[in-house]
Amino acid sequence: MKQVALSKQVIDRLAKRWAEAIRLRVDCKLGREPPRRRGGGCSKCRPPQEFELDQEVAQLIISGGFKGTGECPYRVITSHLITGLTAGPEVFRARSMGQYHVDPVIEITGALKRIRIITRATRLTREDIESFEDKDDWSKALYLVSSAEQALENALPMFRSRMPVKTGRSRRAGALHIQAVARALVGAWYVLTRRLPAKNNSKFRALLRAANFTLFGHSGKEPNFESATRIAVRHFKKSAATKGS
Repeated sequence: MKQVALSKQVIDRLAKRWAEAIRLRVDCKLGREPPRRRGGGCSKCRPPQEFELDQEVAQLIISGGFKGTGECPYRVITSHLITGLTAGPEVFRARSMGQYHVDPVIEITGALKRIRIITRATRLTREDIESFEDKDDWSKALYLVSSAEQALENALPMFRSRMPVKTGRSRRAGALHIQAVARALVGAWYVLTRRLPAKNNSKFRALLRAANFTLFGHSGKEPNFESATRIAVRHFKKSAATKGS
C-alpha cells in the first residue's frame, strides 16, 4: 500500500474515533482513582488497541507518564494529530511543494473502478447512454454517471503529470509531515503533563516513533526524532509567547 493511502486511512480512522469520543463525552478518571495495573486506561475507558500508537499511549499511562489532568490521553493525542495533519502549517508547506495529503490519482482511480461497475452493468455503449439525456429520470441518471466517468478520465492524466518525482524536494515534504506529527504531539504532551518534552526525553521519543510508524509505516532510515522534537518545542514556545503578548 502506498504511504499516502496508508496515512489517509489512519487519519480517517482517528477522526472517526475522535467524533465518537465527542459524542460519548466520557469523563476521564486518570489521576482521580487508583491506577489500574493493566489495560492502559481508566475505569471509564475501553482503551483502543488498533495501532502501535495506541500501545505506546497505554504504556505511558501504565508507567505514570500521564498522571491525570482530567483529559483522556487517547482523545488529546488523537485531536492534536488530526488538527496537525490536516491544518497544520507544515502540511500547508508540504502541499505548496506539490505533495498532496490525499493522492488524487489513487482516489480518482478508485472512483472510476466503482463508476464502471454501474456503466458496464447496463451493457450499453457510452454513445447509447449519452442519447438518454432528455428522457426519464433513470436514463438521465445513467447519463450523469457516464458524464462523471468521462470527466474523471480526462482529469486523471492531468493529475498524473503534476505528481512530483521523488527528489530531495519531495523528501523535504515528507520531513515536513514528520515535523507536523512532532508539533502535534508536543502540544498534546503539554496538555497531558503541563510540561514540554525535555532534551533526550525517551518517553516522548517513543511516542513520536510510534505515531510516525502508525501513520507512515517503516520507511528505511529512521527520522531524526530528537531534531524534530527540538524544532517543535521551539515553535510551541514561540506560538505561546505570541498569544501571550
